[in-house]
Amino acid sequence: MKIVTFGMRRPFHPVLPIPVIRTGIFTCFMAALLMLCALHVSAQTPAKVKTPAELSVGDDPAKGTSTSTGTTLFCADQSGFTLKSSTTDPNSSPAVSYTNWAWQELDVSGNPAALPATATPNNEKLVVASATPGWHTYQVIASTGTAECPADPVIFTVYVLPNLTITAAVDPANNPALTYCAANGAPTDPAKLIKMKSTVAFATTPRSLPGLKDYQLSDFEVKYTWTKIDVTTNDKTTVGTDADYTVADPASTTSGVEKKFKYTVQAVYSVKGCSDYIATTQFNGSDAIITVTPKPGKPVITIE
Repeated sequence: MKIVTFGMRRPFHPVLPIPVIRTGIFTCFMAALLMLCALHVSAQTPAKVKTPAELSVGDDPAKGTSTSTGTTLFCADQSGFTLKSSTTDPNSSPAVSYTNWAWQELDVSGNPAALPATATPNNEKLVVASATPGWHTYQVIASTGTAECPADPVIFTVYVLPNLTITAAVDPANNPALTYCAANGAPTDPAKLIKMKSTVAFATTPRSLPGLKDYQLSDFEVKYTWTKIDVTTNDKTTVGTDADYTVADPASTTSGVEKKFKYTVQAVYSVKGCSDYIATTQFNGSDAIITVTPKPGKPVITIE
């Protein structure tokens, strides 16, 4: 005989809707997520200018230098050049010669203006003895015939890299005596590290023009070279290639005479080889001299 029970319910066991994630899939997911994060951070950090082509925007001299080959990028101390306009109308057949050329330079507001004293027009040529750091856009209007019928103006843009100023100094919070025993190597205690920091800046504010990127030093890649110099022999050794340097000489038990060293840092543009900008590391207003005392040999005991 069956017993019928009305109103009785089965026990309810809640099941959470949590999917089962296999180890392989989860690993791939996390790797993809990390890659996306890295790309996002990279996208937020603009790339630094390393080549002349990065200063050129296609073939538009209103947006960058007029060539991508480096011929329109100059160092401040080598900023002389000559621009030359064509002498005949390239669109006429037979060729029609131009009879006059009117040269101007755009001012900082972007308007055609008189040439500076360092730029001399000579018919189809414009001879620039020197140009100040920053952007320069030159304009020429060529004319034909005795009536001096002018063509549309044409512009040409160059960029002059500013000189750099560089200083270097020892962090005064660490090891102000600047001495250590060679047998121990350079200090490794964070409170005693011999840290040297360089500071680089534009020597002058570069000239800007409307529509062209107002470059800062941080927009350019700068390469550094730290050199260790023996004060007595003047022997030189390259020891670092970052903006800052921490003395990291290994321990040495070789006996010998006490040695003194100073350090210099050189900064150069990656985009173009201009002057060598070099500074000697300073400490308390003078060249920082690092003294390294070698471990002496064992003494000899004799009896008298």
